[in-house]
Amino acid sequence: MTQYSPTARLYHILEPAPKGDTPSRVFDLLLIALILLNAFAVMMSTVHSFHLQWAEPLYWFEVFSVGVFTLEYVCRVWSCVHAPHTKVYRQAPYTAPWQQRLRYLFTPMALIDLLAILPFYLSMFFVFDLRILRLLRLTRLVKLGRYSRSVNLLLTVIRKEARVLFAAVSVLIIVMVLSATGMYYIEQHAQPNAFGSIPAALWWAINTLTTVGYGDVTPITPLGKLFSGIITILGVGIFALPAGILAARLSELSRVRRDTFRKHVLEVMEDGSLTPHELGRLNQLREALDLDDEQANLLIDLAVENTRQTGGAQGVNFCPHCGKSLVSHLTPKEDDA
Repeated sequence: MTQYSPTARLYHILEPAPKGDTPSRVFDLLLIALILLNAFAVMMSTVHSFHLQWAEPLYWFEVFSVGVFTLEYVCRVWSCVHAPHTKVYRQAPYTAPWQQRLRYLFTPMALIDLLAILPFYLSMFFVFDLRILRLLRLTRLVKLGRYSRSVNLLLTVIRKEARVLFAAVSVLIIVMVLSATGMYYIEQHAQPNAFGSIPAALWWAINTLTTVGYGDVTPITPLGKLFSGIITILGVGIFALPAGILAARLSELSRVRRDTFRKHVLEVMEDGSLTPHELGRLNQLREALDLDDEQANLLIDLAVENTRQTGGAQGVNFCPHCGKSLVSHLTPKEDDA
């Protein structure tokens, strides 16, 4: 088992638990439970009778929660220097630990962690509308995204495809404004209350382009109905653009990550064996690429088979140092940073 420094061990406990890391797993479950209980408490506090009966316990539960989330936030900032990307990829120029911590403060998840506790401390000095405080407290639910690989992958795709998505949204907004303008000139005399202005017609345009169609505002003239039908058909295609972009990019990113891991496996197996140190490095790379154990082990098996077929390693299914199966090595317990 790899011997971590206290700060590195703290980082691994705070991050989503890999298989075999019981303390990290327990911490994850407790934090998820606390987040869900906070969301439940915020929702129930809006029930007048419940709030009157449980006002004091709810307050002290909020104090306890903020204390836990504050300690978590401080620990994450302090231990962020041990993130996998800072240990695996050394291409960037060296940055001091305080610079890495400062950079981490402005990452999306760090800002969400800050928003989870900031309203409580601000309420000590400023008077806030309780509705705004409740809304900000519910941002703690976003913290659950840290424990979902699917959510993390989706956020990565959105960040990488931001320009393309912005272009698709821009086209949508342009079509929406043009649709509202056209319907305003067609229906303004027939329905002055519903289409008396372009901003008023935007409500119809939004409902039509999203194919929701509440039915509270509909054209009544023949030309208006024809125009509405055309816009409805356009809406189906236009709103499918972002979904298609995200789906294609998700598939591509998953493939690139698998290919990257497989390439590194083949590189370290050029000498016909995998040492514990090399397996540790592969495990770090697996964490950085956010691959699960099953995917990583499958890619290793494929690399082993490829090496055999090309006349490379013989008996490379087992570690030359301990004789154990290579698959059993690719776990956090055998990780060797």
